[in-house]
Amino acid sequence: MRVVCLVPSWTETLLECGVEVVGRTRYCVHPVDKTGAIPVVGGTKDVDWKKVSALAPDLVVFDREENTRAMAESCPYPWVATHVISVQAMPAALEQLAQALDCGALWQLAERYRAVLAAPVGCSVQALPLLPDADASEPAVLSEGRPWVYLIWRKPYMTVGTDTFIYSLFAHLGRTLITPGERYPEVHEAWLRQHNPVLLCASEPYPFAGKLARVKSELQLDALLIDGEPLCWYGIRSLRFLESLKH
Repeated sequence: MRVVCLVPSWTETLLECGVEVVGRTRYCVHPVDKTGAIPVVGGTKDVDWKKVSALAPDLVVFDREENTRAMAESCPYPWVATHVISVQAMPAALEQLAQALDCGALWQLAERYRAVLAAPVGCSVQALPLLPDADASEPAVLSEGRPWVYLIWRKPYMTVGTDTFIYSLFAHLGRTLITPGERYPEVHEAWLRQHNPVLLCASEPYPFAGKLARVKSELQLDALLIDGEPLCWYGIRSLRFLESLKH
């Protein structure tokens, strides 16, 4: 089955499972040894259906969080849309794709995900996917008992809410992030002063690498750089991260 996938996490996962992905977004960059040869047909919020037409897909893959409703409504091909807002939703989402694509490898991934979710996974500070940065605070600050805030954007500063995949993943690791709201709320300085958290600055979607000195100066808080991919790429990448903690 020829598939155009407009969800970076799913593109990587489908390729891992041997699915024939013939079109992708510009953000579908993993695995690097395979995506380079796959034509780009747009982004996660836009798509060029003329480019898709030249690829003659049998199915287009969307996700309700990643893509817009208008994209799905304008799609001239059969399509499937997952809805992943928590780690607990992963087995069902993988099974949905497995059924749509008649793919045994996706059924197996669903079982692996169900197994890793069977019990909470403890995660030490040392096991977090922290990235080196010359201006990062010492990791020891994460063990001081202060709350953590996971930053995904700057100007304005934004974090993850309680109904997001990232929040649920940290909860599964036994680590509760603090947040001022649902979805992806702005973080205001008055709220930060009240809670005095340690900032986990993600490598994506905003590229915080090399900007920690500015963040620490602006917010007057400790900050570390963390790899966002294993924490928000919710297919095979997050599964491997969770399995690595159990093993």
